[in-house]
Amino acid sequence: VPNEEALLNKFFSHIQLVRPQVFVTYNGDFFDWPFIETRAAIHGISMAEVIGISKNSQGEYGGTYCAHMDCFAWVKRDSYLPAGSHGLKAVTAIKLGYDPLEIDPEMMTPLAASDPQTLANYSVSDAVATYYLYAKYVHPFIFSLCNIIPLMPDEVLRKGTGTLCETLLMAQAHKANGIMPNKHEEAME
Repeated sequence: VPNEEALLNKFFSHIQLVRPQVFVTYNGDFFDWPFIETRAAIHGISMAEVIGISKNSQGEYGGTYCAHMDCFAWVKRDSYLPAGSHGLKAVTAIKLGYDPLEIDPEMMTPLAASDPQTLANYSVSDAVATYYLYAKYVHPFIFSLCNIIPLMPDEVLRKGTGTLCETLLMAQAHKANGIMPNKHEEAME
């Protein structure tokens, strides 16, 4: 494509064509989607209008017709890895048992000009690691929980364990025709 605007339009057209039911990212809530949304806005394109992906009040990105599964949310809550090991490279090494391609961040711009194939291989390596992390851990775990917890996959992935337990208990109480307490909510100011 000739420029960034054409690239964004091609990306959005592809999404409109295949209409994926699940988007999988690693830290997409705080990097990928905000970056794409900002770059699109610079060119006068509304990501929410074109592909239905937008940020909610909690700062998480989701779609009107699809789930956005950010594997980083699973790593933070369910992987049992120490806080310093939450980067994609560390998670891949520990959970998937291999070391993905690594490039020094200072070398990315020079490589884009001198060796774009190496930079493309690095990006594909991250995408492959994200896919296998999702396929092996996130998808089976989250969608299995969705069978017993009456929430959307995005919510099951991002809610705290206390909220998930409470929702499951409420669902079970409802099935048993039991009484459940009203949940207290603060009034909006």
